[in-house]
Amino acid sequence: MKDTSKITIIACISIAAIIIAVIAITVPMKNTQENVQTAYAGVKREYWLFNSDVPLFNETKTGMPHDAFSMPVISALKGDTIVIHFFNTEESTGDHHSFTIWDKPYNINVEVSPGENKTITFVATTAGVFTYYCTFHQPTMRGQLIVELPNP
Repeated sequence: MKDTSKITIIACISIAAIIIAVIAITVPMKNTQENVQTAYAGVKREYWLFNSDVPLFNETKTGMPHDAFSMPVISALKGDTIVIHFFNTEESTGDHHSFTIWDKPYNINVEVSPGENKTITFVATTAGVFTYYCTFHQPTMRGQLIVELPNP
């Protein structure tokens, strides 16, 4: 009987070890598949951007325009759809403005006449820091688009 008991104990331990090994292999695989299914899909992020003046800024003394963007930073996560409502608040005899990003892959150049507005829509496909600026009012009218990677 003692030999039978030893065989039974060894068989039970072997079966338990096999079950533990199977669980250890399949559980991480299941989690990996779940992570793929719940990957970040992106959201729509809307911003309202307009030209602004730097108060008490003397263009003659500095040799630079007094214009600036109302938002110096636009942030998003990779995969987000970015919608920018860009308004030129100048009177009809005022200046043209642009929202321009020449950094790849964001090749955007949208000009807005005085008193007009345009909507700019694009997907944040690449993470990084990208400068946006007005081609007419450098170096004062500029900002940064910051695209970060979503948390895993």
